[in-house]
Amino acid sequence: MHKQTTARVTGLLFLTATAAGVLSAVLLGPLDNWYSSQSIADNAHRITAGAIMVLVMTLAIAMIPPTLFPVLNKHGEAPALGYVAARIIEVVLLLPAAIGPLMMVSISTTQSDAGTPDNAVHLDTVRILTQTYDRWGHASSLFFFCLGALLLNYLLYRSRLVPRWIAGWALVAVVPYLADAFLVMFGLLAPSSAFHAILVSPLALNEMVLAVWLLVKGFSEVARTPRPT
Repeated sequence: MHKQTTARVTGLLFLTATAAGVLSAVLLGPLDNWYSSQSIADNAHRITAGAIMVLVMTLAIAMIPPTLFPVLNKHGEAPALGYVAARIIEVVLLLPAAIGPLMMVSISTTQSDAGTPDNAVHLDTVRILTQTYDRWGHASSLFFFCLGALLLNYLLYRSRLVPRWIAGWALVAVVPYLADAFLVMFGLLAPSSAFHAILVSPLALNEMVLAVWLLVKGFSEVARTPRPT
């Protein structure tokens, strides 16, 4: 793939992942909204759409590393491989965010269609597992997202494939984002709080700036040539 085509495909994948992630958060909302089998069955289409958006997001994220690797590999094989590994682990940790809601919809709608009594035990088990994921699994995926962002922007800063101010911004913004992941994981910060938004916004905005830059400008033609080893 041509270098500038790679840049534009990568920018589009970043935008797709972010848009799908935002839509999934809006459609799914807090888990407390779905407090009974009937409420889940009544909102089955909305919850299913939210889960599908999570899958779209994970697919877009999964496609970014193999798209970027041929370019990044020229400027540092070890960090480029580390970036691929970090994003693969992130994708694996994100999948339960779609599986949990889909399982809740399946249990609730099956019970409703069959006319059987509400199986509260099954639904409560899935809800507990989903709540556990929200507390630990999602925060863990954010850790690997931050690791991937750190490796990616280290390579971008080193190679000058994009302006250094974009990569430098990300290297600074990853610190509060990582702090937010640990605060959420240990129950010290609620994802719905304003402080959470303050911590994650700088890196989230940086990723959108990077995506738009790659779509409009592509990679720099005066990127630093890697030294032969």
